[in-house]
Amino acid sequence: MKTTKNLFLTSVVLGAVAMFGYSCTDDEDITIDEPTNGGGSVTLITNETVDLMGPMEGTLRANKTYFLKGDLIIPEGKEIVAEAGVTIIAVGDGGPIGPEITNNGSFVSLGTEQSPNLFTVPQAQRTRANVFAGLWGGIQCSDKATLVVLKWTRMEYLGGQGGPGTPRAGKIRYGLWTLNSNTEIIIEDCHFYGAKDDVYRPVGGKIHLVRNTFEFCGETGGDGLNVKAGTVGNIAYNVFYGSATNAFKPSNEGDGIIQTNISVYNNTIINGGWRRPGMSRGANINFEVGARGSAYNNIIVNCKRGIRVLEDADIPNITVDNNLYYASFQQMVDEFIPQDAVTSTNSASGNNNIYGRVNDNNPMFVNYNVDQFAYADYEAGESQPDAMNSNSGANLRLAQGSPAIGAGTTNFSPVSVNWVYAVGNKAPSAAAPNSDLGAYPFSGMGGNRHN
Repeated sequence: MKTTKNLFLTSVVLGAVAMFGYSCTDDEDITIDEPTNGGGSVTLITNETVDLMGPMEGTLRANKTYFLKGDLIIPEGKEIVAEAGVTIIAVGDGGPIGPEITNNGSFVSLGTEQSPNLFTVPQAQRTRANVFAGLWGGIQCSDKATLVVLKWTRMEYLGGQGGPGTPRAGKIRYGLWTLNSNTEIIIEDCHFYGAKDDVYRPVGGKIHLVRNTFEFCGETGGDGLNVKAGTVGNIAYNVFYGSATNAFKPSNEGDGIIQTNISVYNNTIINGGWRRPGMSRGANINFEVGARGSAYNNIIVNCKRGIRVLEDADIPNITVDNNLYYASFQQMVDEFIPQDAVTSTNSASGNNNIYGRVNDNNPMFVNYNVDQFAYADYEAGESQPDAMNSNSGANLRLAQGSPAIGAGTTNFSPVSVNWVYAVGNKAPSAAAPNSDLGAYPFSGMGGNRHN
């Protein structure tokens, strides 16, 4: 891994643009263009607005459909708010690079359970064949961005190469990308379906990732949440089906002056890690490169490897406990404690993790057969059964008698975050830990609200 910093000029819509940025990735050098408005005119969104592109600000009206014709640019200090029931369809300009939302200010999507928001592609493109095609660029933030709020929002078919003058120019885009430790990110009750690489990569930021569902994320690599230096916050009550690599990876890799500190609790992670070849990566929760934090009360089913703490992580400040592991095959059992990180993982682990042999400790979901796939299905790469990577009618609530009921702990505090911009209806909701493991407490209170 290398980190690069570059300062140079380019041009974007309606003006000269100053650009600067940094990032780090596992496999490549990155050069980041970071556009601002550059003094050009900004279009105010009105009741008559239908097409979105170029520098804009204002409110996307409730229950209205908009068409993303080109890159939508939110200038520094400006904001776009999407009210409940908004649909954004990324149609593009007919070129090979899908459009994106380039955020230098604030982007807020306030869907509700009754009227969720949908950010997608044209209906004809919403196919299984396109699930990893990366048809549009999601939300790419510069280091000037202050806020991203996504509540009850579904984002689909994310990724693809970034265009000239955008933060990921010439590189594969993540569904969401942030670059500043002061950027605040609230993601609640959202649904992510289809991402070519990472769903969200924060290179710094204050994060609140709660009660979301992830399907078909990462083609042959990528994580659900791939944390880099300077990121603090909580990941709770999420459901993850079939991650390519990790569901959640806290790392302190990069140039951030704030240490990465992430608490990962009460999540349900199923069939993770199998599309990433080899055994050099994690498969569900992976602490590395100076990160600190905790992992409590998670249910991990048929993942390629268990929770993994590498020796370069901040081991004295990491706790892994009260997590339940289930495996249908011995190869999975053998990696409950990843064999390349036995000493470091054990050093961070408490005494209340629930391990066992093949078929021990079935979490007893209301409607999900944990033994439905053959071992060859897990090793099939992109040819895996669709149901391995998606909900497919599952109900992951706990049935009476589940060993996950009451097996957790509430004797820890989530990471404390000082929210400055995420206030009022943009503020995060409470996400206290629950002693029932996984994303769906048996009591039905406080957990994931999908299904």
